[in-house]
Amino acid sequence: MTAIILVGGKSRRMGFNKAFLKYGRTTFIEHQIKRLRTIFNEIILSANDAGIYAHLNLPIVSDVIPEKGPLGGICAGLVRSTSHHAFIIACDMPFIQEKVIMYLYEQIDSYDVVVPKTSRGLEPLHAFYSKNCIQPICRYLNEGRLRVIDFFPEVKVRVVDEQEFKGLNQSTQSLINLNTPEEYKNYCDNERPD
Repeated sequence: MTAIILVGGKSRRMGFNKAFLKYGRTTFIEHQIKRLRTIFNEIILSANDAGIYAHLNLPIVSDVIPEKGPLGGICAGLVRSTSHHAFIIACDMPFIQEKVIMYLYEQIDSYDVVVPKTSRGLEPLHAFYSKNCIQPICRYLNEGRLRVIDFFPEVKVRVVDEQEFKGLNQSTQSLINLNTPEEYKNYCDNERPD
């Protein structure tokens, strides 16, 4: 299986590159890679500034159509992926749980997208996507429709409600993304990576 980490964001609200925020003795991106390696045999970084991630020794893809946000990164990663389905995760989600990812994977069946839903709504940057999404994503990118979930009506989508995660420890924590210095301080002062 393939995991694609989106590291191409501008981090405007955080003020600096979220991938390199400290999490214990490591960084967000290094922690994610370590956790994802327990599940995935291929990990791809979707980034337009390849040089700053070269030390991670992973394949790096840049956007097919530049400056199109996460949707462009998803498309580039899916094109490069050697798997039909790939797990997409944003680099600002350090609390990933293997059990949650595997639960989502088990729901794939014939779906093109398997996406969790919380009280905040759909979580499209912690979800599985198939290569069947590439064409509709490219069309939406060309039309300037950049919200990730906008293309969902064009493919088969399985929404996994957070109630389904009830039996998994700390499952909703896996879906937390950190966008501001305040969020980073609140969550990372109380959490320690294992």
